[in-house]
Amino acid sequence: MRSAGTRATALGADRGPGRPGRLTGLDWARGLVALVLVGTESVLAPRPAQLVHAEWTGVTAYDLIFPLFVLLAGCGMALAYQNEVPARRTARQVLVLLLAGLAYNVATTAEVTWATFRVTGPLQVFAVLVLVIAPLHRVIRTARAWAVLTLLAAVGHAVALAAWAGRCGGELTPGCNPSRTIDGALFGAHMYAQGALGHDPEGVVAIAGAFVTAAAGVTAGHLVARYRRAPLAPLYLLAWAAGCFGAGAALAQWVEPMKRLWTPSFALTTAAAGILLVAVGLALHDGPAPAWWATVRVRLAVPLVAVGRNSLLVYFGSSAVLALLLRRGGEPSAAVRIADAVSRDGDPRLEFALLSVAAWWLLALVLHRWRIYVRA
Repeated sequence: MRSAGTRATALGADRGPGRPGRLTGLDWARGLVALVLVGTESVLAPRPAQLVHAEWTGVTAYDLIFPLFVLLAGCGMALAYQNEVPARRTARQVLVLLLAGLAYNVATTAEVTWATFRVTGPLQVFAVLVLVIAPLHRVIRTARAWAVLTLLAAVGHAVALAAWAGRCGGELTPGCNPSRTIDGALFGAHMYAQGALGHDPEGVVAIAGAFVTAAAGVTAGHLVARYRRAPLAPLYLLAWAAGCFGAGAALAQWVEPMKRLWTPSFALTTAAAGILLVAVGLALHDGPAPAWWATVRVRLAVPLVAVGRNSLLVYFGSSAVLALLLRRGGEPSAAVRIADAVSRDGDPRLEFALLSVAAWWLLALVLHRWRIYVRA
């Protein structure tokens, strides 16, 4: 892990030789998504339908959060890899993310046994994306080229899933889908829920969809890098968001959107939402502005930028702490007891969620004050 004075990482761009400074709007967007994650994740059971993953097909609000992080990570990679990054640095980042992902699985698993220990996970998804996107940046270095790659990857993935669906009577199901076959063969009992649900949401098939989302983010990052100081810069992002949404809607005619397999239609439509968020952040915090607003917006951005610069810690730290609170301390769990203790005749679930957001927000502000940032 490293602090503020370091160079760019794959999940965000610090100032380095030949690189522009950080994008405030990108950190702002990361911070907003991270706080939404903490707030939604901390709502105790029974959770509203929109705050749980869709059982199979369809999309809920909760399904969007991780893909938004992937989109923003792709945008950060474009800024980080504007100059050539040594292979050893990429290798170190991949190794750190993989090891951190395995440690996260240990922390969030009630009973750890090697026979059923899960080896896939969200941090492992990031690791594979870095491993793929970093070398691709050596040959693909423009927004136009990345846009073409994004759309080709989406179409190719859709064709493959549609062909597989043809083997399943025309519809992908938990009992007949490529993740069940491919991830089951690769990971066996080490996959999500030991394979009992018939898929792995962070397995090889899902990573193919996550690459489409990340590549859309890389395209957005290159657009930002080229036009960040232009008054119409947000419009370029809006145009790319519209292109992603349109392509996603078209591909939905082949394979419907779902987070469980991270289908191409889901990958592109969620990417469009993330690109819109980046466009808003760019317009508010990085575009040309009168002197008075340029001064004011720096201060207004701090609360979310503080979280955004430590989004990796807030995202995965909050999830790990909540998992520990839910499974330890007997019945009711420690999380439920805390919720009851802080409740003031309201809804303990909501009050616990607000307390969680406040605690992680305060931690991020303190770390930002001391310029301490946890990154791969």
